[in-house]
Amino acid sequence: MQVNVQFKGLELAKARLAELGRTVEPVLRGALNTTATKARSDRYIKPLRGTIKGARVRRAMKVKRAGKRRSDARVIPSSSGIPVLEYAGWGFDPIDATRARVWVRSPSGKKIAAGFVNPSSAKKQPLSTRSSKTAARGKTYTYKRALGAASGPSAAYWFKQLSGNDTIRWVNVFLRQEFEKRMRKEVAKGIR
Repeated sequence: MQVNVQFKGLELAKARLAELGRTVEPVLRGALNTTATKARSDRYIKPLRGTIKGARVRRAMKVKRAGKRRSDARVIPSSSGIPVLEYAGWGFDPIDATRARVWVRSPSGKKIAAGFVNPSSAKKQPLSTRSSKTAARGKTYTYKRALGAASGPSAAYWFKQLSGNDTIRWVNVFLRQEFEKRMRKEVAKGIR
């Protein structure tokens, strides 16, 4: 998901700071960086805190900050699946004597994970047996692979689920308030 922001009154802010011998770009970059960091924390990490253990979500959602070369700040979620065992709650629904469908607990209920559990086993661990991969050109490669840990939904999946209209409105309001706060500070510096 991408949200483009257009500032109303940016030209007025530029003119006001130009009178004081200052520029608006550092103010804008600072507001964008603070907004991206706060959005990641409040709109994505906090709702997933009870779903995924530890700092896994924070590492899986990187913030690319605005700088002199880049005029935008972004939250970039990883598309790699998060191992089922790193979810705070997971379980399985039996299909037959040796196979069960794995699910993980999410903020809105249960979500099916990519893997299976052998309900007859003593350990009952979520496992995966993916043995083929489709390349960018459409060719499928099959290879021998031992059982591995099952993966649940990725940070990108949760990012998309949590990026609704409420999040867009929240980001819009926060960014406007942060920009105005920084503008007031910059104007006060120029007047001294």
